[in-house]
Amino acid sequence: MTYGFHFCKTFSGSSFIQGPLSSTFPIENWNNLMTMRTLKNHLDRTKSFPFVKRIADFHLLLFLAMFHGLGSDVPALAGCVSTKTAIPEGYQLLIKSMANTS
Repeated sequence: MTYGFHFCKTFSGSSFIQGPLSSTFPIENWNNLMTMRTLKNHLDRTKSFPFVKRIADFHLLLFLAMFHGLGSDVPALAGCVSTKTAIPEGYQLLIKSMANTS
């Protein structure tokens, strides 16, 4: 299965145009082991935000797509993030339950 994501920042004069994604979830590489504890810590840190904003992170979406069987669901999640619409409750429950297995 191949995933295609295209996220970028563009310049407008001297400032960046901010997109819908954040970058607070740890970056996946050989030095960082991504676990459910990592997901739980991220969700705990962002619990005051709406759920769509809590998962609006490229590296978190990649983590979900690559390692936890949500690959086919990530486009739907990314669509919600892009349009800033509510994440369906089923996805919220699934992601929260994954985090609570840590």
